Amino acid sequence: MTENDDKGYEIGGLPVWYHPLRLDVWRSLGDLQRANLRDRIRQEQAAAGGDTSEEAIEKLYKTAEYADRRKRGNEYARGFLRKIRNHHVENGGLILDMARIGPHLEATWSDGITLKNVLPLRTGIYVHAGETLEYDRDNPASLIEGFYVTHTDDPVRGWIFSFVTNYPSWDRREQDMPGVTQAAFDRFFAFAIPEDADVAKLDYRKLEIIGDKALAKQANRWHLARLATNAMLYLSRSHPDVQGTMSMYRPETSDTRKSQIFECGADELDWSIDWSNATLAPGRWIVDDPGGEGRWMVTRWVPPKLVRPQEREQFLQGGGKVLEFPVRRK
Repeated sequence: MTENDDKGYEIGGLPVWYHPLRLDVWRSLGDLQRANLRDRIRQEQAAAGGDTSEEAIEKLYKTAEYADRRKRGNEYARGFLRKIRNHHVENGGLILDMARIGPHLEATWSDGITLKNVLPLRTGIYVHAGETLEYDRDNPASLIEGFYVTHTDDPVRGWIFSFVTNYPSWDRREQDMPGVTQAAFDRFFAFAIPEDADVAKLDYRKLEIIGDKALAKQANRWHLARLATNAMLYLSRSHPDVQGTMSMYRPETSDTRKSQIFECGADELDWSIDWSNATLAPGRWIVDDPGGEGRWMVTRWVPPKLVRPQEREQFLQGGGKVLEFPVRRK
């Protein structure tokens, strides 16, 4: 992870603004966006030879701002997301970047797993997953780039998974209308998983959805919950590959709250796998001790393995199972 003068951080040469940081910046973005709206109106009027008096500009501004305000959505949903971020900050603001290890976790099964005795890294973390194996720009649910994991006692004792999407035009955020920014942050949904529920067998259709219910319908909730569970299991191991912390005190992130950033899986796995059109023997978790009576769950991870085309038939005949992923659309 290296520093980047314009956008905060770089990983592999790409600028990264994690969702918690964007959410913090949003608090002060509205005033700047409204000021830029006035400037654009003034410039457009001048270019067209129109009236550029303050009275005329203010009238046009109010019309545009009112039209934008009418498009804005549910304040309750945004309030919920801010509560999740506040709890995240109270727990140290840990941001775990699992973009590199995410495909491996996504191709891992977690059957028979409950979250009751999983050792929590914190009771509130944020996991950045980035693009996943099923990423498809034609499906808005594929814009989900990460999730907050938050312990809860209400409405059930368990864990809330809050899945958040990216902001494709973040580099143009200061010129966006406030309604555009609001719509981008409204694209999230959350649900609570009871701590004694089998994550793989839970009926996700019966869980209460908070946030964007239309987005939740387009998403594979079972699939996402399993990914989040796998991230929790990975972090609960005695020696997870977590490293590379960074200070948040930098001028361009002055509007964000204290966070610690870690990369996961940098040294543990084979990075030469070509995920496009991959056939995989799924990974799995081996539970050595399910935990209970003051004991945390003890697990071992067997990562997924690439199955070569010439090995596939023999592998299947031997009772093996494979996961196939189509060529990803960009």
